[in-house]
Amino acid sequence: MTLTATTRSSFGKLAALASGPTGTDMLAVAQSPPDLAAAERLSQNVRFNAQLRTTCVATLISGGHAENALPQRAKATIQCRMMPGDTADNVQALLLATLKDPEIRITRDAAPIVSPESPPTPLFMDKVAGVAHSMWPNVPIIPTMATGFSDDRQTRNAGMPSYDVNGVWADVDENRAHGRDERIGVQAFDESIEFTYRLIKVMSRVK
Repeated sequence: MTLTATTRSSFGKLAALASGPTGTDMLAVAQSPPDLAAAERLSQNVRFNAQLRTTCVATLISGGHAENALPQRAKATIQCRMMPGDTADNVQALLLATLKDPEIRITRDAAPIVSPESPPTPLFMDKVAGVAHSMWPNVPIIPTMATGFSDDRQTRNAGMPSYDVNGVWADVDENRAHGRDERIGVQAFDESIEFTYRLIKVMSRVK
């Protein structure tokens, strides 16, 4: 389990919105040191689990060469989303230890491009909040670590703190990202354009 400045802040702020044991666990995880038992309970939720540790998923599977023959070989592509500070060597070693089969080989398609975290600063958060509240008053502003990958890895490695700000509203229970039916609402699309326009104007005045 790994916490960053972003995820610690995220769980701390989400705790105020969650009710019951979940909110209590979020607040416990946001403390220093974090409550490991609370982290394990939160990890039962797929979204929270991806905020707490490196995750690996088999995204492509292939095997065999004909429908009337037993497969002589099989291959799985495993994509891992590494937490900041994790290494490819560590992930590969854990995968081998989990598989526990010397007949299975693991090779890397490419070396990962790792980059440091850009902790959310008060100035940055204030600017984002001002723009968001100009369109959606009183909506909570919560920093979140993206579970995907972006070109920020390039700019961060060049020494530029980088952030992704999303102005698209979506149903929390409808995650279609990268799916064949990925979609957003028409109103959400139009509002996100206006939000991005306002945000760029405000950020261009930051000194």
